[in-house]
Amino acid sequence: MTSPRPVLVVGASGYVGSRVARGLAADGATVLAAARHPLPDAGEGVVPVGYERAAALPDAVRDVCARDGLPLPGAVVASIGGWHKGAALLDEDPDRWTATLASHLTAHLDVARALAPLLEPGDPYVVLNGAASREAMAGSGAICVTGAGLAMLVQVLRLEAQEAAPGAVRFHELVIDHAVAGDDRNADPAQTRTTAQVVTALRGVLDDAAAPAVTHV
Repeated sequence: MTSPRPVLVVGASGYVGSRVARGLAADGATVLAAARHPLPDAGEGVVPVGYERAAALPDAVRDVCARDGLPLPGAVVASIGGWHKGAALLDEDPDRWTATLASHLTAHLDVARALAPLLEPGDPYVVLNGAASREAMAGSGAICVTGAGLAMLVQVLRLEAQEAAPGAVRFHELVIDHAVAGDDRNADPAQTRTTAQVVTALRGVLDDAAAPAVTHV
């Protein structure tokens, strides 16, 4: 990693987020691993940051950095929300639909509002998204809809940041176009991507000030 400042990974207790955090740490980055649930084997170079609400994240990050003598993060990676398959969209339970909108879309906006002010001009904020954001998948309608909405959310954040102050925080979307290897929630995927491939693509976005708005892996 080119910046000595930590990378803050939000959603670091999830399947992808935990592996991204450990992968970035293995590449030499100091990783602040923010999660609302206990981390599965954080590992060397990964510093847990517990929080309950997005609004509390900035203070939690500041407290951990002050405690450990670390600078504030120089990048944010948001790995929020997961994937599931269930009922057809017309049969979706209304409460589950509402919960998915909150956890897969609104949560991203809440976290961006909380954390973007911690970053300096030119620092990267990278949102991880999945194949369902581009491909309709039967039984995963809520994930598809929120993923598509998340893609637009990142575009709007990027545009508004550029218009407000050229050289401001740069927002990016990293789309993992296939199932992540080893995730047994995916039944017989046609293709997979390894965690190493995801981390390599992510590192390219973090380190390149001219990285495209959307990167696929």
